[in-house]
Amino acid sequence: MPSIERENLEQPIELIKEKLMPRLPGPLRNKVDEEVYRLEELFLRSRPPRFAVVGRRGSGKSTLLNAVFSSPVAEIGSVKAQTGQGSWHMYHHEEKDSEMEVLDTRGLGEGSAPVEGVQEEDALEEVKYSLLEKYPDAFLFLVKAKEVDARIQEDIAQLEELRNFVHAHHDYSPPIIGIVTQVDELDPIYDAEPPFGEEKEEHIQEAVTHLDNHLKNSLPQIAGTIPVCAYLAFKDEEIVYDRRWNIDLLLDFLLDHLPDSTWMSWAKITQAAEIQKKIARSIGKSASALTGGIGAQPIPWGDLPIITSIQISMISAIAYVSGRDLSRKTIVEFLTAIGVNIGSALALRQMARSLSKYVFPAVGHAISGTIAATATWGLCQASIAYFIENKSAEEAKEIYEQGNAEAVKEQIDENIENEMAEEEIDYHGLEEDNEQDIAEEQ
Repeated sequence: MPSIERENLEQPIELIKEKLMPRLPGPLRNKVDEEVYRLEELFLRSRPPRFAVVGRRGSGKSTLLNAVFSSPVAEIGSVKAQTGQGSWHMYHHEEKDSEMEVLDTRGLGEGSAPVEGVQEEDALEEVKYSLLEKYPDAFLFLVKAKEVDARIQEDIAQLEELRNFVHAHHDYSPPIIGIVTQVDELDPIYDAEPPFGEEKEEHIQEAVTHLDNHLKNSLPQIAGTIPVCAYLAFKDEEIVYDRRWNIDLLLDFLLDHLPDSTWMSWAKITQAAEIQKKIARSIGKSASALTGGIGAQPIPWGDLPIITSIQISMISAIAYVSGRDLSRKTIVEFLTAIGVNIGSALALRQMARSLSKYVFPAVGHAISGTIAATATWGLCQASIAYFIENKSAEEAKEIYEQGNAEAVKEQIDENIENEMAEEEIDYHGLEEDNEQDIAEEQ
């Protein structure tokens, strides 16, 4: 994530940690602390994801990397580090401003001696040497659909050895994801273009089950096995033929097994709308929880800069996830377009407090917190619509206003019901007391 966005978020987080959290009650402080830590992971400690890709020559490692980036990044010249076996390579896409580190395990599990002339036992030691430097976020174990039963137990044994090595030296056990590649080559061969027919789907499922069982026999903690077709053809670095199948499912599955610190980079790499929205909603939930906790506290003026900073940082992050290059000026223009500014935010906050304290004094701060959280979530939804779904400013404004109106009405209705329920209980209590008094007098 650009340094300017990190700077935008550092200040509100420091204010929350130093000024606000010491004043919060225990349970709320713990909740706020969790969300602050998560936002720090997402933004301040953001880094490229790291994968160790294990698979025999021809299993489709380069093809898969190109399919993930939707660009020929795995072609010669796109890799920054070109030397040695078992080395970390940084794959970079300039236009997307995205990077991904991959540990190349060439030489492992090869049916013949590798071209580079490195013996298998030496290749394994070189991979281990690279794993001393840093560990992967996940192991990707690639097997061709037609080779799920071709001496893969030897490959799985090496995979297990590498995973145990990482655990011993880094106290971390990376998840293992099995990937069945080149499923388009399974029978019937004439059914080569996705979406595949029923017979092809059955053969794909058989291959997945076979590999999954092999892996689970040795590695019970395996995260799962995904079948894919990753074939793309490029001309002048533009896609001219696309036979990808199930890649979106794989990308989403990998996101669920990646640490939060890699999510922003993963969104930039994949450019997949569903992944972008999933990450954006996650950011919005954390930001809403924070602003709700802050808004519920009896500090009407002091918390406003913190809430506003969190909301602007959230919008900037969602814009970044979408792949857009924008400045603070653009963020302000977006807020103005959907009818939001600092003055209206303060008015909404003060109106909520006045209304809630007039109607239900005991729950005034709870309603203020709810409205602060609702406004933040509304901004999240509007930002997703505008930046990721490419909807107009008017449509984004409608989403923001509708969400706020419904949430505020629900909160007020809920508190009215609670008040009426309490009054009804008191009334019945008085009735029972009166009946008891009459009985005693008689």
